[in-house]
Amino acid sequence: MPFISLRDVSRSYSSGEGPPLHALRGVSLDIDRGEFVAIVGPSGGGKSTLLNILGLLDDPSSGQYALDGEIVTAGRGGTAARTRAEKIGFVFQAFHLLEKRPAADSVELGLMYQGIGRDARQVATEQALESVGLPDKTTQSVSTLSGGQRQRVAIARAVATNATLILADEPTGNLDSANAAVVLDELERINRGGATIVVVTHSPEVAARASRTVRIIDGSVHTDETRSPEAPDDGRDEPGPEAATTSAFGKRTRLRTADILRDAWASVRSRPGQTFGQAAAVAIAVALMVATLGLSASARGQVSATFDAHLNREVSARWSGDLAHLPPLAQIVPRASAVAGVEAAAAVVDLGPKTIASLSARREVQPHLVSGNIVAAARLTVAEANWHNGALAPREAYIGDLLAEDLDIGDASRAPSITVDGERYVVAGIITKSSRLPLLRGEVLLGGAPETDIRHASDITALVLTSAGAAPQVARQLPIAMNPFLPKSLVVTAPTDATKLRGQIEGGVQATMTAFTLVALIVAVAALVNATLLALNSRRGEIGMRKAVGARDAHIASLITAESAYVGILGGVGGLFAGMIAILVVTISQHWAPVFDLVLLPVSIAVGLVVGASGGALAAIRAARLRPAENLRA
Repeated sequence: MPFISLRDVSRSYSSGEGPPLHALRGVSLDIDRGEFVAIVGPSGGGKSTLLNILGLLDDPSSGQYALDGEIVTAGRGGTAARTRAEKIGFVFQAFHLLEKRPAADSVELGLMYQGIGRDARQVATEQALESVGLPDKTTQSVSTLSGGQRQRVAIARAVATNATLILADEPTGNLDSANAAVVLDELERINRGGATIVVVTHSPEVAARASRTVRIIDGSVHTDETRSPEAPDDGRDEPGPEAATTSAFGKRTRLRTADILRDAWASVRSRPGQTFGQAAAVAIAVALMVATLGLSASARGQVSATFDAHLNREVSARWSGDLAHLPPLAQIVPRASAVAGVEAAAAVVDLGPKTIASLSARREVQPHLVSGNIVAAARLTVAEANWHNGALAPREAYIGDLLAEDLDIGDASRAPSITVDGERYVVAGIITKSSRLPLLRGEVLLGGAPETDIRHASDITALVLTSAGAAPQVARQLPIAMNPFLPKSLVVTAPTDATKLRGQIEGGVQATMTAFTLVALIVAVAALVNATLLALNSRRGEIGMRKAVGARDAHIASLITAESAYVGILGGVGGLFAGMIAILVVTISQHWAPVFDLVLLPVSIAVGLVVGASGGALAAIRAARLRPAENLRA
């Protein structure tokens, strides 16, 4: 029974609206175990297509392929990948090694995908490299090797797995004559060890080394010539590398997660520029998240302190003088001051329009009768007369600076006087600022006697200034203190609950910053998807090589996902430090106390991991779906 048997194998490709392109036409070919076959012919004749079908990298459009007595196909199932890993070795014109990684990583790749343990892989790899004359290149980076050395590493990869079929596509195409001779010597030595060799070549020198030459023209077998074999030397009796390594393999298992992670980490390290760029995209998003959370916490503490220091502390209760059960002027301030949380209290009685006159002018304005600490309760700024101290006494007045200018009243220290409907008052101070009652700058406040009858006043107001945070409580209790019988008859003016207001403000700021962070994360994922897809295009040859040596679709997807996860973790750590630096810069410049939450450490790494894995998911799916033959042509 032939080792390789092709029966009426054809391969055609769709060319869009035109007729299909026929790469192979009804090829029937048998190759016995241990043969060294050269496939020759003009370019475009179908040689590489035939080699892809032999290597289970592509399926024929029609016909049948049997390998070692079994019908095989290159379908997406695990059977083809297992067959490639255990029986087939590849040597490519473009080498297809793992660049910037040790030569041993490329050699042991097929063993890894077979599930061979790490120690056994190391032994087999060292023996394979020694068999091709490169025992000292195990740890040397592939990128530093010459072309001939690279091709010998590729041969070592092919024989390390104990492959019984070696497929070589123009193995000397990129080599000078000296290195080409060395590579051909290695292939002959492997063939003498019992392996079947199939070489696609344009070189007559390479074809001359083979024991059989098959010429393919226009997709069909044109000639099939076998030359008389030379007498075998002692090499056939010497065990090849495959024989030396078989006992070291031990039990084959599934590909280990640890091997996937180790391979992915080595892959990430081998491309520092690309890794840095991708990790930077993740780091920016994570840094924004860390800065958002950290600055929110720092700002919350700062806002709380500032808000508490500037809370609206002003409460007032207003009523009409003709209501029943209301206190006289002398009791308004004591009752208001008795309410818990009140720091200053004053009573203001509107007297209605009256004529205010000085020695040089007169005006019709609104005077107010007051008692208590009107300066503190109304938050007035008063230019006091140097002889005055304390609250307004009866027959004393505070006059607004705008009214004082109209009445030509200057320095209050000279004790100027005014008349209110003919009654004389001494000016004890000039109001220069009144944020709570702005109209007072054009009006006048009169000191009232405790016994003054206010029952017919149009409006009476109890002004209080509360301690920070006490305004809501005072607003509830003040009407009861003023009129316990009819508290609802009073009109109370109080600020919005400061705690709720602060919470709303902080919540709004937090929501805005969170939304900004989410947008940044989405942008980072999109950028990483784009970068990973672009990077994948440059790695299609590597992906094809991995599938050729036995990787399944799931293995490729796991590799890309693991690489993206590593990039995400690196970006998460970098973003954490960048975010912390941003927090320090902002808080120090604003004289805030920085707040660092320890939860940011695991959150940053977790977010980086999620962003990285999400960004690489599409590339992982796309890489897994690419067919090996398409990848190797990239």
